Amino acid sequence: MERQEELFRPTFASGFLDQHAGRIIADVHFAIVELVANSWDAGADEVRISWPAETGQDVAVLDNGVGMTEGEFLKRWSELSYNRLQHQGPLADEPEGRTTRRRVAFGRNGLGRHAMFHFNDLYEVETWKAGVRSKFAVKRTFGTAPFSIAKLESRPFEGHGTLLTAKSRTELMAPEELSDLIGSRFVADPEFRIFINQVQVTLTDLEHLSVIGAIDVPDVGPLTIRRFDAQVAGRTSKQSGVAWWVNRRLVGAPSWDVFDGPILDARTQTGRRFIYIVEADPLKSDVRPDWSGFYASTASNTSRQAVSEYVRDDLRVVNADIRRERKAEALRAHGDKIKRLPLLSQETVARFAEEIQVRSPTITPRDLENAVEVLAQLEQARTGYSLLDRLARLGPENLDQLDQILDEWSVEDAKRVLGELGYRLRLIKELEHLVERHTTDELHDLQPLFERGLWIFGPAFESISFTSNRTLATVVREHLGAAVLDHPRFRPDFVVLPDASIGIYSTDAFDAENEVSGLASVVIVELKRGGHEVGHAEKDQALGYSREIRQAGRVNRETSITAYVLGSTVNPVADEEATEGKTRIIPRRYSDVLRQAHARTFHLAEKLKASRRLRTTDQELAAIVSPVQTEIALQTNLRGTFAD
Repeated sequence: MERQEELFRPTFASGFLDQHAGRIIADVHFAIVELVANSWDAGADEVRISWPAETGQDVAVLDNGVGMTEGEFLKRWSELSYNRLQHQGPLADEPEGRTTRRRVAFGRNGLGRHAMFHFNDLYEVETWKAGVRSKFAVKRTFGTAPFSIAKLESRPFEGHGTLLTAKSRTELMAPEELSDLIGSRFVADPEFRIFINQVQVTLTDLEHLSVIGAIDVPDVGPLTIRRFDAQVAGRTSKQSGVAWWVNRRLVGAPSWDVFDGPILDARTQTGRRFIYIVEADPLKSDVRPDWSGFYASTASNTSRQAVSEYVRDDLRVVNADIRRERKAEALRAHGDKIKRLPLLSQETVARFAEEIQVRSPTITPRDLENAVEVLAQLEQARTGYSLLDRLARLGPENLDQLDQILDEWSVEDAKRVLGELGYRLRLIKELEHLVERHTTDELHDLQPLFERGLWIFGPAFESISFTSNRTLATVVREHLGAAVLDHPRFRPDFVVLPDASIGIYSTDAFDAENEVSGLASVVIVELKRGGHEVGHAEKDQALGYSREIRQAGRVNRETSITAYVLGSTVNPVADEEATEGKTRIIPRRYSDVLRQAHARTFHLAEKLKASRRLRTTDQELAAIVSPVQTEIALQTNLRGTFAD
C-alpha cells in the first residue's frame, strides 16, 4: 500500500503583521501618509479624510481614484508582498476620462494597505469601478492567515473611487497637525487636493512650514522658491526634491536633478526630507504641451541653473548641523590617526571633511570616512617641509634670530613648522626609550622609526623621495644566505639577522629630459641589538653589502651608497668612517645619533612646548584631539604609526 505524505502548513503568529508592516501599523504618521499615498497611486486628484476628535469614532479616507473591481481587490489585498511593479507598472493608475499626466507611483510591495490596522483590527473597504460597488470587511487574525477578508455586499454604482473606514481605538493627533503632516508630504502637486474634515489643505495653510525665498533670473524675471521640511523623513523619495509650478500646476515630477547633476541623493534622509516649490510663471511659454517638463530654451536653462545654485546654497545653511554631525563621526572614526598629526594637518583634515560635504552633498557617511582616512594617511606621511629645510640650514649662531624669522612668517607657516618639529621631537623621545634596552626588537621597534627618521642623518636625507627598496633588500638577503632569519611575519622591506636588522632606502636619479635614469643614492641602515658594540667586523659587513649591491648590477658607478651601522657602543679603533669609491661606511652610537637628532631640531624642546599648547578653533576636531588625549595617543601609538 502506497504511503501518503502528511502535509504540514506554516501558521502565522499574532504579531506577524506588526513585524511585516513595521511602522506603517505602529506609527500614525506613517499610517496616514501611506493611506494618502495609496490614493495617489490610484490616480486620485482628490482625497477626503474624516478625522475624529475622540477615540471610538470613524477614521475614513475617501478618494476618487480608479477604484477596484472585486477580482482586483481580492488579488491585491489578499496577496502578501504584492508586487505592484509587476502587476500594475511603475506609474499610478489613471481613471477613465482623466487627462492629467501620469504620475510615478509610490507603492511597490503593497504594505501600505495594512495602514488601517493602526486604527483598529477591523476595517471596511468600499471600492467601485466598472458600474459595481463592492464592500468588504478586513480583520486581523492569526493561525492559518494574518488577516481575513469577508465580502459584505455588491451593488450597481457609477463612477470610481475607494473608501476605507475604521473606528479609531487610539488617540489621534490634532487636525491641524495632520494638515501639516499631509500637506508637507504632498504639497508638490497642486492638482492633488486633500481635504481634512471638509477643509482643503492649501499652500496658504502651510506657510508656517515653509521658508520663502526669491531670485531674479536675468531676462526671465522673479521666481519664488518655498522650502518645506517634512521633519521626519518619509519612506519614499517620490515627493521630495525640487518641484516646478507654472500657473499653480506641476511641471514634470519633483527631482533633485535640477541642472547639471543631482543636488542630493534622493535616498538619503536629507534627500527625503525637503521639498522646494519653485513658482515659475514667467516660464509658461517654455512648458511642454504634456507638462512633462520644459523645453531646453535659454530661459529654462538659465532658470534651472539659478534655482540649482539657490537650493545648493540654502541646503548648505540648512544642513550645517547635519554636516557637523557627519564630520564629527568621520573624525572620530579615525581619531587615532588624526591625533598623531601636527595641528595644521589636523585642521586640514577637518576642513576637508566639511568642504567635501558642501561640494558633494550626495557623499555617503561611509565614503566620507574613507576620504578622511586617506587624507589623514597622506598628511601623516608628509615630510621635508620647505620652511623646515630653511631652518635646518641655520647655524647655532643664527638661532637667536628665530623670533625675527617667525615675525616674517604667517601663522599657518609657523604652526606647520612647529607642528612638524614637535612630531620629530616625539620620534626622538621614543627612540631614546628604546635604543638602550636589551629587550628592544630592532625590527619591529626601531627600523620603522628610522625608516621615517632618515632626516636625523643630515639634510641630504630630507627628501620625501627616499623610500624602502625591497629589490636591494633582496640582494642583501641572498648575499647573506643562511644567516638570515626566516619568519613569515617579518616585513620583506627589512633583512633580519640574528643580531641585527637592515633597512635599505633609495632615491631616483633623473637625466636631462627629467626621465628616471637609475638610482641617485642608496642608504643602508643596520641596527644592532641593544648592548651590541660596532667594530671593524661590522663595518666590513656593511661594506660587503654595498659591494654586493654594485656587483649585482642594481646601481651604477655614480650611485652613492651610504651605510650607517648603529650600535650601543663603537669600538674606539673603528669609529672612523670608511670609504671605497662612492661608498661610505659610517659607524655610530645610538646616543650620538640621538644627540645629532636633537641638534637638527635646534634643541627647541621649550619652544615646542608652546606648540603643544596651540588650540584649534574647530569644535568637531577639538572634541577628539584634546591635549591629554593627543599625548596619550602619541605615546601609545607612535611606533605603530611608523610601522603601518
